[in-house]
Amino acid sequence: MKNWENFKKTNENRMTPRAYFFSYSSIKKALTYQRANSNEFMLLSGKWNFNFYENPMLVPEEFYSSKMTDWAKVNVPSIWQMEGYGKLQYTDEGFPFPVDVPFVPTDNPTGAYQRTFFLNERWEDKQVIIKFDGVETYFEVYINGNYIGFSKGSRLTAEFDITKYLVKGENLISVKVLQWADSTYIEDQDMWWTAGILRDIYLIGREKVHVNDFFVKTKFDEKYEDATFTCDVTLENVTGEISKNNTLQYRLLDGDVEVFRGRIENIDVDITTEVKIKEEVKAPKKWDAENPNLYNLVLELIDGNGEVKEIIPQRVGFREIEVKDGIFYVNGKYLKLHGVNRHDDDPESGRAINMDRAVKDIELMKLHNVNSVRTSHYPNDPRFYELCDIYGLFVMAETDLESHGFANIGNISKITDDIEWKETYVDRIERHVHAQKNHPSIIMWSLGNESGYGVNIRAMYHKAKEIDETRLVHYEEDRDAEVVDVISTMYSRVQIMNHFGENPHPKPRIICEYAHSMGNGPGGLQEYQNVFDRHRCLQGHFIWEWIDHGVLDKTIKDKKVYRYGGDFGDYPNNNNFCMDGMLLSDQTPTQGLVEYKQVISPVKIREKEVGRYEVENRYWFSNLDDITIHAQVVAEDEVLTEKLYKITGLNPEGKSEIVVDIPEDNRELFVNFKVKKDSKTLYAPENYEIGVYQFKIHDRKFVEAKYENYNATELEVIEDRLEYKIIGSTFQVTFSKVNGQLVSWIDNGEEIIGRAPKINFFKPVIDNHEQEYDDLWHPNHLQIMQEHFRAMEVIKEEGKVLVKVNSLIAPPVFDFGMRCEYIYEIAKEGQINVKLSGKKYGGYDDIIPKIGFEIGINKDFQTVKYYGRGPEENYQDSCKSNIIGVYKNTVDGMFFNYPYPQDNGNRQDTRWFSLTNHYGKGIFVIAKDAINFSAWNYTQENIHEATHTDKLVEADYITLNIDHKVLGLGSNSWGSEVLDSYRVYFRDFEYSFTMLPFDKWNNNEVTLSKFEY
Repeated sequence: MKNWENFKKTNENRMTPRAYFFSYSSIKKALTYQRANSNEFMLLSGKWNFNFYENPMLVPEEFYSSKMTDWAKVNVPSIWQMEGYGKLQYTDEGFPFPVDVPFVPTDNPTGAYQRTFFLNERWEDKQVIIKFDGVETYFEVYINGNYIGFSKGSRLTAEFDITKYLVKGENLISVKVLQWADSTYIEDQDMWWTAGILRDIYLIGREKVHVNDFFVKTKFDEKYEDATFTCDVTLENVTGEISKNNTLQYRLLDGDVEVFRGRIENIDVDITTEVKIKEEVKAPKKWDAENPNLYNLVLELIDGNGEVKEIIPQRVGFREIEVKDGIFYVNGKYLKLHGVNRHDDDPESGRAINMDRAVKDIELMKLHNVNSVRTSHYPNDPRFYELCDIYGLFVMAETDLESHGFANIGNISKITDDIEWKETYVDRIERHVHAQKNHPSIIMWSLGNESGYGVNIRAMYHKAKEIDETRLVHYEEDRDAEVVDVISTMYSRVQIMNHFGENPHPKPRIICEYAHSMGNGPGGLQEYQNVFDRHRCLQGHFIWEWIDHGVLDKTIKDKKVYRYGGDFGDYPNNNNFCMDGMLLSDQTPTQGLVEYKQVISPVKIREKEVGRYEVENRYWFSNLDDITIHAQVVAEDEVLTEKLYKITGLNPEGKSEIVVDIPEDNRELFVNFKVKKDSKTLYAPENYEIGVYQFKIHDRKFVEAKYENYNATELEVIEDRLEYKIIGSTFQVTFSKVNGQLVSWIDNGEEIIGRAPKINFFKPVIDNHEQEYDDLWHPNHLQIMQEHFRAMEVIKEEGKVLVKVNSLIAPPVFDFGMRCEYIYEIAKEGQINVKLSGKKYGGYDDIIPKIGFEIGINKDFQTVKYYGRGPEENYQDSCKSNIIGVYKNTVDGMFFNYPYPQDNGNRQDTRWFSLTNHYGKGIFVIAKDAINFSAWNYTQENIHEATHTDKLVEADYITLNIDHKVLGLGSNSWGSEVLDSYRVYFRDFEYSFTMLPFDKWNNNEVTLSKFEY
């Protein structure tokens, strides 16, 4: 049987799993933690000779023992599909070949990798190990023509002892990689199907007697003050003879200060020998995600002659996890995990990411108040966990397991509950736990994802506990928590989470995936957070997911265009379902991440009454001594007062109060709070913002919107066969008698209108509304609603002209729609007061995208200024991170370029806005009741129909949306529907606003004072 189809064999000649560490020749080098400084370390990553075959049988025999000098070169690490070989395919669930366990396609894409490396005399007396940190999917290793072994487990470390096959000088390594194997059936994570050597390969030269493994543990006393430190060390001897009188010297350092030191002497090392270090530590600094205090453990192995053979460093965090009465605690402290699900992904190299990108991911998490990460759905590069130790993130460390594709044959547990597969499952958690067991950041092991439930999950749990009893174990599909320590669900709606909170389970509960972040969204995060905050038994939540999995199209040079499922001729595929991150593929944060930052801000401010505000500390391990609250009382864009507040000694979950003096002012007043962290951190400068809050003091006083125009004259109405023209001193407005539309508005010789306005109930569909579109809007033809002109009336009164237009707006085929009325009141000064209304008829009264008004505006009016909620896009259920104020931007600057084009850029709670050209001339809009507005350089139709950003074509005008109601976002691309309070229904409506010609430099300038706020 082929090894890659024999699920009973997970490997051949692979070494037993152990902790990830390196040995050094000096303490100075050791404390750099740079593997390049370690003893006999040789990185083999770089350019390798490479050839691609559609079938492993086609790999030539000479490949294993002879140099392939005429082959192409590829990068290692890399994904070969990203290097131009093979085919990319994206499926969320579903195997891209017939399900015939354990068999895979006969034509099995195969990569043959080869390079040489040179060894000098320093390596001659060493045990030499070759280490692979990740290879997709199955690989075989050959050294100098000798078969070494094979391994499965794409994102798990594999080590092989190659000592006896090496020669001094040049050595040849050949690695054969197959894309498909029996292990593919349990590596069906939601991601691209790819293959290759995706992480580093390197050689390690070890002393014949060496430290092979160790496990650091810390445990606090009952008061969580003093701690017991233990370290179980396994020494190994590969000489075949007993090595006598070895000494293991150890010390724990806090910076330059030695906390303790000790020696274990007269150690005789046979094949393996275990020793135990145990020390009592007085009042150690604790490690947690807010205060990632780390010590340095230094192990020194000294032989019988007194020679130091190796020095091993290990960062140590004093951290303890325990469960009491259904709640888990870290260091005796209650906490909640505010997390994200993170895949490895790079738009140019796929899962073969570099560590700079990982560092940026972690820095962005910390900047956005994220305190935890789930490594969905496989182990990360070992260095990622080191970064989490250093920066401070709680980690749910998930192993490389998912068999989601079996859901398509009606039995997701097909092999998960098959005892024949037990060894394969257990092998994965065993390797994972051993490799990463010394990281304080890891507080939970996760057995995998979406693989059903059965005997093999139970076996994995028991193996994890056998190796490491100090951490919790998670697996979502053990839904009754038969074995796992933490009960979990996915995408449970707000109401269900509240039910869980009101009816606590005996074990701690989290939601490991929620709020699907696809495209514009997610919405409704605050409602979720309200429930999480209400119930102590709900202890964690992880957004799906961190980053888009787009593939950069390098053939397009002038813009970033990302490809997704189906763009590579791949079928079946799940289209753009891989574009579901809170970061775009280039690590640009979306507004969804900014909103999440605000919702989980660790400092909460609430209004008790005007001028009195409650501050709550929602850190779990820190007081607020390092926090400054900046308070401003603001009237529109004028700051009336500002003051800084320090709240010292406020412990976690504690509350305090601040009082803000409110000045007298007749304008609309707000008190704005910005919460800032004083000190500089690894990831942010001093005074970086962690939250923002706004509370209204009182409303504005509104009078009819008009402005002074000293040159105004009585209006003249000219009617001809097809048009009405209303002419003032400096302007002319034209209405069509054919369809009742406002077709022209010329002010001082410049045309304002680029496309006639219309009442509009549709907008470009966002990913989170695709189900509504498919189930409701498209079947009812809301996207192609027609407007039919019914009547028009023009009435001239003193100082103004009224134009009343009646239309029917309805879809074809059906007998429902809206009977609408436009009332345009044109004043002699040049303003147009617009009143819009509609009366529904027929049977459709379900949700719709919006109720609004769309008008094409002069393309030159690219400068935007507004008084509303900002500075970034916001919607009913995604607005906590944006506050009401006066903002300046451009039309392009207000447009968020989602890789799959969709509605974006809405600004709600808008009082007024202007669009002007380079010379300050344009249009000004003001409303009595707050409105939504957005402005695009593209048409609604183009945005709706485009599937990629390169399909967006700039229009000859600006599409300006002045909207009464806009549907909330929700996260129903794979999550919660829009909550009832944020829905827009096809029902009667009425709203109004005023449009004015605007000229910054002439005497008809619009100023706020003229509206008597």
